[in-house]
Amino acid sequence: MTVKILRSALFLILLASVSARAEDKIWSAVVIASNVGTPREAPTQLLPVINRLKRVFGYNQFEILGSTTTTIDDQVERWLIPTEHFWLNVKARHASAKEARGGYLLNLQLFHDKRQLVETEAKLAPDSPLFIRGPLHARGQILIVLQVQPPAN
Repeated sequence: MTVKILRSALFLILLASVSARAEDKIWSAVVIASNVGTPREAPTQLLPVINRLKRVFGYNQFEILGSTTTTIDDQVERWLIPTEHFWLNVKARHASAKEARGGYLLNLQLFHDKRQLVETEAKLAPDSPLFIRGPLHARGQILIVLQVQPPAN
């Protein structure tokens, strides 16, 4: 009887953790970064990562050209289309705590129009955004930002 109760409890714990993870979302944005004399305020969506963006890329102004949010499903291919010209093909799998602190391992393809720019594997964890430097633009440097958004409590 005790073994059955323990199995049932373990099953419920595993089921709860899987269903909570199933509600994770991935936010992606195409950003244009530049250095200007009087930078504008950063968009509110970038506030959680703005200091990292400034430190990593050295720019003082960031503008979102487009963004999208979608649910992350284990081993399901998703198309993230933050703008008309840039999109990402993402296939995610849950990562162990050692691999990405409870986040995801991504098979990622970045496209500009119909041309593939990057195909890579990357780790994406909550509170650890992924930045990709894209091509130069007339107004600055294109950056791609991906961030896990855990379910709201």
